[in-house]
Amino acid sequence: MSDYRKSLNKNLKDPEFKKEWDNLEIEYQVQAELIRARLDSNMTQAELAQKSGIRQSNISRIENGNAIPRLDTLEALALAMGKKVKISIL
Repeated sequence: MSDYRKSLNKNLKDPEFKKEWDNLEIEYQVQAELIRARLDSNMTQAELAQKSGIRQSNISRIENGNAIPRLDTLEALALAMGKKVKISIL
Protein backbone atom coordinates (compact mmCIF):
# COMPACT_ATOMS: atom_id res chain seq x y z
CA MET A 1 0.00 0.00 0.00
CA SER A 2 1.34 3.43 -0.94
CA ASP A 3 2.14 6.12 1.64
CA TYR A 4 -0.65 8.19 0.11
CA ARG A 5 -3.20 5.40 0.59
CA LYS A 6 -2.01 4.78 4.17
CA SER A 7 -2.30 8.46 5.00
CA LEU A 8 -5.72 8.69 3.35
CA ASN A 9 -7.02 5.66 5.24
CA LYS A 10 -5.79 7.17 8.51
CA ASN A 11 -7.39 10.54 7.75
CA LEU A 12 -10.68 8.95 6.71
CA LYS A 13 -11.10 7.77 10.31
CA ASP A 14 -11.53 11.43 11.33
CA PRO A 15 -15.28 12.20 10.96
CA GLU A 16 -14.72 15.81 9.85
CA PHE A 17 -12.15 14.79 7.24
CA LYS A 18 -14.38 11.98 5.99
CA LYS A 19 -17.35 14.34 5.62
CA GLU A 20 -15.28 16.76 3.51
CA TRP A 21 -13.80 13.88 1.50
CA ASP A 22 -17.26 12.51 0.77
CA ASN A 23 -18.48 15.96 -0.31
CA LEU A 24 -15.63 16.20 -2.83
CA GLU A 25 -15.62 12.56 -3.96
CA ILE A 26 -16.86 13.20 -7.50
CA GLU A 27 -14.18 15.84 -8.04
CA TYR A 28 -11.50 13.39 -6.87
CA GLN A 29 -12.91 10.74 -9.21
CA VAL A 30 -12.71 13.09 -12.19
CA GLN A 31 -9.12 13.97 -11.30
CA ALA A 32 -8.07 10.36 -10.86
CA GLU A 33 -9.80 9.17 -14.05
CA LEU A 34 -8.26 11.93 -16.14
CA ILE A 35 -4.77 11.23 -14.81
CA ARG A 36 -5.23 7.47 -15.27
CA ALA A 37 -6.50 7.89 -18.83
CA ARG A 38 -3.65 10.24 -19.74
CA LEU A 39 -1.02 7.90 -18.31
CA ASP A 40 -2.66 4.87 -19.96
CA SER A 41 -2.42 6.80 -23.23
CA ASN A 42 1.30 7.39 -22.58
CA MET A 43 0.83 11.13 -22.93
CA THR A 44 2.29 14.08 -21.08
CA GLN A 45 0.10 17.02 -20.20
CA ALA A 46 1.83 18.98 -22.96
CA GLU A 47 1.08 16.28 -25.54
CA LEU A 48 -2.54 16.09 -24.41
CA ALA A 49 -2.81 19.87 -24.60
CA GLN A 50 -1.47 19.95 -28.14
CA LYS A 51 -3.78 17.18 -29.31
CA SER A 52 -6.92 18.42 -27.51
CA GLY A 53 -6.58 22.18 -27.89
CA ILE A 54 -6.93 22.56 -24.11
CA ARG A 55 -4.09 24.56 -22.56
CA GLN A 56 -1.58 22.55 -20.55
CA SER A 57 -2.05 24.90 -17.60
CA ASN A 58 -5.78 24.08 -17.59
CA ILE A 59 -5.07 20.34 -17.70
CA SER A 60 -2.68 20.79 -14.79
CA ARG A 61 -5.28 22.70 -12.76
CA ILE A 62 -7.85 19.95 -13.37
CA GLU A 63 -5.42 17.18 -12.45
CA ASN A 64 -4.31 19.04 -9.31
CA GLY A 65 -7.87 19.65 -8.17
CA ASN A 66 -7.72 23.41 -8.65
CA ALA A 67 -10.39 23.48 -11.37
CA ILE A 68 -13.54 21.57 -12.18
CA PRO A 69 -13.75 20.83 -15.90
CA ARG A 70 -16.84 21.45 -17.98
CA LEU A 71 -18.28 18.47 -19.81
CA ASP A 72 -17.12 19.75 -23.21
CA THR A 73 -13.58 20.03 -21.84
CA LEU A 74 -13.68 16.43 -20.62
CA GLU A 75 -15.00 15.33 -24.00
CA ALA A 76 -12.19 17.15 -25.85
CA LEU A 77 -9.57 15.57 -23.57
CA ALA A 78 -11.10 12.11 -23.94
CA LEU A 79 -11.28 12.42 -27.73
CA ALA A 80 -7.62 13.45 -27.86
CA MET A 81 -6.76 10.24 -25.98
CA GLY A 82 -9.00 8.09 -28.20
CA LYS A 83 -11.47 7.61 -25.35
CA LYS A 84 -15.05 8.55 -24.49
CA VAL A 85 -16.65 10.15 -21.45
CA LYS A 86 -19.19 7.97 -19.67
CA ILE A 87 -21.38 9.30 -16.87
CA SER A 88 -23.48 7.12 -14.60
CA ILE A 89 -26.03 8.02 -11.99
CA LEU A 90 -26.26 5.29 -9.41
